[in-house]
Amino acid sequence: MLPEDCSLRMVRHLFDQMTSAVQAEAQVEIDCSALAVIDLAGLQLLVSAARTARAAGKRISLRAPSDILNAALARAGISPAQLGDCVLINKA
Repeated sequence: MLPEDCSLRMVRHLFDQMTSAVQAEAQVEIDCSALAVIDLAGLQLLVSAARTARAAGKRISLRAPSDILNAALARAGISPAQLGDCVLINKA
């Protein structure tokens, strides 16, 4: 199996988990406290989850976003506000 195949499967799995959680719950909390690395695919998953939640009239909160996440968002030109009002950034 090529590394790209493994990465694609992981992204698809995470996408399915986020979509299912947003469909099942009024609010989904994503714990970012242990986040050690995130790439563009991970950021795209967060944006996709935010859009899915917004379309369903639901909310997503990111708990304890790390400096790594904030830096990746900044490098990608994405501000937390651009993720939409369905996403709450909690510091603790």
